[in-house]
Amino acid sequence: MVFLPLASFAQESANFGAPKFSPEDGKKLLIMGQDLAAVGGLNNYSDGYVDNITDHVPSGVTSYTSIQSLAGLTTLANWGAGDVQAQAYVNDATFDHSFIVIGLYMVGALEKINNGEIDNIIRNFANWTKAQNRPVFIRIGYEFEGPWNNYAPTDFKNAWRHIVHIFDEENVRNAAYVWQSAGLNNNNILNWYPGDEYVNWFGYSQFDGQNMGQSIKNLAIQRNKPIMIAEAAPRVDLADGNGNTHWNNWYAPLFNEIYTNDHIKALAYINADWDNQSMWTGQGWGDSRVQIDPIVKENWELELNKSPWIHASESLFEILNYENWIATNTVEQEQVHQEQLKIVNVKNQLQIQRKNDQVMEGLSIWNLSGQLLHTDRTTQYQYEVTLSNSILQEVIIVVKVGNHFISARSILK
Repeated sequence: MVFLPLASFAQESANFGAPKFSPEDGKKLLIMGQDLAAVGGLNNYSDGYVDNITDHVPSGVTSYTSIQSLAGLTTLANWGAGDVQAQAYVNDATFDHSFIVIGLYMVGALEKINNGEIDNIIRNFANWTKAQNRPVFIRIGYEFEGPWNNYAPTDFKNAWRHIVHIFDEENVRNAAYVWQSAGLNNNNILNWYPGDEYVNWFGYSQFDGQNMGQSIKNLAIQRNKPIMIAEAAPRVDLADGNGNTHWNNWYAPLFNEIYTNDHIKALAYINADWDNQSMWTGQGWGDSRVQIDPIVKENWELELNKSPWIHASESLFEILNYENWIATNTVEQEQVHQEQLKIVNVKNQLQIQRKNDQVMEGLSIWNLSGQLLHTDRTTQYQYEVTLSNSILQEVIIVVKVGNHFISARSILK
């Protein structure tokens, strides 16, 4: 067995790149966006998705903010693509059991991030995230390889890591970091990759085009990461044409792809009247609100009521193992490094101890697909876990010690 000791503090909020808040294989999360009117369900925005598709509330909602100002986080903002304000969802009981997905805009800000000029703003964002009692998925520099963003790869990677470092310094535990491609399948996509231990999910945009996001899907298999289709909508006007044609041309292939790929764990749909938003007027985006066409609406409701889909509910956060992932480390970092684990694999049995041979008060073992492989709530000086060949793989081992947790990432061979 190869044992990788407790990783540096810089990746703790990412749980060493583990699949935070990922549902089990075969289950899918529905996320709705990307502006307040599109989502609806609010006092001042009451003709959106939630108001017209009434049999469920989505498990997550999408919003946006800028790293330079945090506009759209607690204050109302509109960049020509509809009103956004993440706090509006947090404040409304309709979304008490939904998580938040934030698209973090960083165009023109990489130098300021990397030289520490806006650290105070990043800390404010970190502390806002920490204050939300729910998962917060952060799409840092979404569509990173899109030429419209012009992100220099090295600067982008350094900025990503800098943000994660600050989130760790602020002890943020409820963030999951999503590395979202524009879906363009560039051969050099890894040039923008900040590293496995900084990334919890892969993501890509799915609009129109051949094999969008294929490079991300291939990498997800190689690196065992869950995938979020982080922006999705057909580039058509659902108010015109034939609903069956719209469904068969775009929606049916999308759902087929989702159902046949276990790595795809979330769909973030954009339920927007694009043509009435000044940023998009005249660009051919149309109206993607599923409630506009009766055939699309009926088919959508039938599809989203199928068993794979997880919606908002009182049990959602439990399904996503929220409490396990947000375990807070309350000891000084120097102490953490002294409390590394000793892990030995002998004849398919894991033996897990603390380096100082002191007592542990609970154990959980996860694989990188988010599956809980083993749990033990008893107090022990050494845990012994018998393995089967089916779980000989890379795992995250977490032990509870007092009011904090110690994690290690191990490769089982």
